[in-house]
Amino acid sequence: MKHKSISILVGLAIACGTVSAQADSLGDNFSVELFAGGNAGVPGSFSDGHKTLDAQPGSVAYDRVDFKSVYDNRYMGGIELGYAFNDQLTSFARAGYSQFDGRNHEVGQSFGDSGRVPINAQFDDNSMRALDVGARYTFAPGAALRPFVGVGLGASDLSATRAMIDNPAGGATRVELAKGGTVFEQRVETGLQYSPVANFDLRLTAAASHLGGQKASDDPNLALLGVAPTHSTVGARWDYPAELGAVYHF
Repeated sequence: MKHKSISILVGLAIACGTVSAQADSLGDNFSVELFAGGNAGVPGSFSDGHKTLDAQPGSVAYDRVDFKSVYDNRYMGGIELGYAFNDQLTSFARAGYSQFDGRNHEVGQSFGDSGRVPINAQFDDNSMRALDVGARYTFAPGAALRPFVGVGLGASDLSATRAMIDNPAGGATRVELAKGGTVFEQRVETGLQYSPVANFDLRLTAAASHLGGQKASDDPNLALLGVAPTHSTVGARWDYPAELGAVYHF
């Protein structure tokens, strides 16, 4: 009876040791990254607008309104959880937040008896919350400096796009250019990862993200930008985030 009890205890100890080793091995494959950066470029426009060639008194001309022209301080940050299948292939899930600070910008001009009068608009701040999953392939495993490429799919929750636009006759009107909502996102990236010490990396990433178009606004005041109501003023677009991250390996 005593020998049987000892055998059972030895068996339990071996089983527990095996489970513990597997858990440790699993934990060794996880990493967490905190990242921050900015948006290197945001092509695209809110509206095409139109220009009046015959600048007669009483006419109004609207300019093309580019996204990059009306937003400044395009910063972003977030967190990523990664799992390494091997030294080269890693899956990841990431959550990011981007802030775009609105600025004042000339969107057109009116022509009266006193000549040309600029029409300005003060754009509200804009933000984006993104969730992505994807995979990253690392070259030169084991080296201190390792290049990588990656792809991701996810969704971004975009805030509504609004601006206060000057009226040619005086005063200002708030206009909704596009409704807020969730759009699909596709991401490709490349960069370098550096390991200064064990279990800690620095990751520099240059990415390109494709965002679906926002839901069209039905604001009748869109005419102030030379855009017909129900016309989608924020279509699908690319943006180009640049990120620096601190990565901890468990």
